Amino acid sequence: MALLEKAPGESLATDRRVQGLGVLAVLWLVTVPFTTTDSLTGLILTGLVFVMLGVSWNLLAGYAGQISLGHAAFFGMGAFVSAWLTTPSAAGFPGSIELPLLVAIPIGALASALIALVIGPVIFRLTGHYFAIGTLALAAVIELVMLDRRDLTGGATGYYVNADLSIGEAISHGDVMFFLTLVATVATVVVTYLIVRGPTGLGMKAIHDDEDAASSLGVNPLKYKMYAFVVSSFFAGLAGALYGHYTLYINPQSTLAVTWTIDSLVIVILGGMGTFAGPIFGSALFLLLDNGLSAIVGGFSSAVEGILIILFIIFLPTGLYGLIKEYLVEETVETDAAHD
Repeated sequence: MALLEKAPGESLATDRRVQGLGVLAVLWLVTVPFTTTDSLTGLILTGLVFVMLGVSWNLLAGYAGQISLGHAAFFGMGAFVSAWLTTPSAAGFPGSIELPLLVAIPIGALASALIALVIGPVIFRLTGHYFAIGTLALAAVIELVMLDRRDLTGGATGYYVNADLSIGEAISHGDVMFFLTLVATVATVVVTYLIVRGPTGLGMKAIHDDEDAASSLGVNPLKYKMYAFVVSSFFAGLAGALYGHYTLYINPQSTLAVTWTIDSLVIVILGGMGTFAGPIFGSALFLLLDNGLSAIVGGFSSAVEGILIILFIIFLPTGLYGLIKEYLVEETVETDAAHD
């Protein structure tokens, strides 16, 4: 039996051999800070952040069918709320609210989820393209407000975060943040997998396929949209909090920039929207393209990257996951059947 062979209709993620490869990948990632340079460790950490963003955005768009262009708002608010708690004096808050980084990071993620919970019932009055435009407008408004509130954010200048977790000279702050990000990434992937494989995931897929038909069968569309929106925003905020405390510097223009949303969208397109493993594959490919093309084509890297994305949309709409499924899995099954 070939490595990627599976039964008809079975997801690759349920195959124990594929799960074993995932465990080996995680074990290899654990060794990264000890076997690579700081710059490469930082690059891989960025890749982990991309996985969290891609998986969380895919939960909302790929499974619940709600194309959001405001993911950057939740990424940025998670970073800022956690930074306010670890470095309150820089934002004009009393020092008495200062919290350890390990407490501030999940609170930042919860703050993003709370924002989604509050605005969700309002913004879900919009549907289709109007919902996408509404989320984009929301992200733009939040960025403008945070830029204007220099007392809280430092404005365009931003401010440095005081949360160094280095352990002597042996383990740097970046290494500690790498391990925290790795744990958070694994948790994001596992929790999302449990959601999409459970009854809630079925409800999301139902409203994605046909909201009216699902509603007529007793499925509450708003309930499942809100669930996906809140969980997606939580993990986006968690990614933002981790990334902000890795760089130890935040400002509204970079932390709340729409590029984080675009990156999330591109990652899912490259990997395969509506597939569980797609964002993971897409994150790896996007990281290679984003950094490799600069070394190969220099200033034309953005243009080449854009062309490649267009080609993926046209010729490979199911992304890398679809390519693996079609050419590695199905062909392997056919070859083995022919030999039998």
